Amino acid sequence: MKLVLTLILGTTFFVSPLLAQDDVQAVFVLGDNEKAYEMLNQEYSQTLLEVSGFDTQKAFEYWMDMMKQMEDYAKKLRFDIKGIKLWLHVFWNEDGTISHIGYMLRPDSRNIDNLELAAFLKTFSGRYKLPVSSTRKFSHYTGANFPIYSEKVDN
Repeated sequence: MKLVLTLILGTTFFVSPLLAQDDVQAVFVLGDNEKAYEMLNQEYSQTLLEVSGFDTQKAFEYWMDMMKQMEDYAKKLRFDIKGIKLWLHVFWNEDGTISHIGYMLRPDSRNIDNLELAAFLKTFSGRYKLPVSSTRKFSHYTGANFPIYSEKVDN
């Protein structure tokens, strides 16, 4: 399965940049193309918090649900993400589908092949839909650690 993911992304990462210098790929490393990234930030200027009606608990629950779904997907693929710590900037379309994911491994993360991680994020983004929608595109930028330790507590 790793080979298939690597081949999918290998083609995308090495051919796409040659075609359009200012376009941002579906999955990209933060800091690789600052001009395109800034344009993406302008296009997706609404935040997940805004989409959640400025309810921090609801925004947190949406984010943690996505992280849990990501972790479950990794288990399904037998792709080990335990010990991975990264910065994630996720960009959603109005309907909650993922348009782009920017990522950067944190210095305290366990090592992982960048191409395999990018392939995993690309296949996940094609399968996941946030259970919220908006009239505008939106994004969220924060850190993520795997495994997920946070659990929802009912009051």
